[in-house]
Amino acid sequence: MAKQLGRAMLIKIGDGADPETFAFLAGINSKTLTINNAAIDATTADESNPGGQLWAQSLNGLKSVSVSGDGIFIGGTDQEERLNAVAEAADPVANFEVIVPDFGTYAGEFRVTTSGLGGETEGAVTFSLALESTGFVAFLLTGNLLLESGDVILQESGDALLATTSGV
Repeated sequence: MAKQLGRAMLIKIGDGADPETFAFLAGINSKTLTINNAAIDATTADESNPGGQLWAQSLNGLKSVSVSGDGIFIGGTDQEERLNAVAEAADPVANFEVIVPDFGTYAGEFRVTTSGLGGETEGAVTFSLALESTGFVAFLLTGNLLLESGDVILQESGDALLATTSGV
């Protein structure tokens, strides 16, 4: 796989309509996607040698995905207005997609945990964004139908992911 330009990584927000369409958040200069896998400590002493060496043991814990970004604020766009409306809502959740070039798309419902604006005397107005997944986050490998979760199949259709019910 060839090296990719960071600016080609996109964060897109859904418009909340049915069917939902996604548009990228303009002006983001720095983007990060982190997959979190918590571990549950399940360490127990060896019954045959309780005073001996103790090795850590763990079980699978919570899984989540977090996304953050910051950049130059571009006011007056539908996407920025949608992000602001979601951030100010009583339940600040929306569907987002994060596109990693020549790799794939992460898609799911995310909570807007932080949305901030800033400005320096000698600079542009900036904004920052932090998202936390609220449940399952699908991953679609670029160009392929890859993931099936329960009876929901996600497939790529132009610039959007479509969810359909499997007949299987």
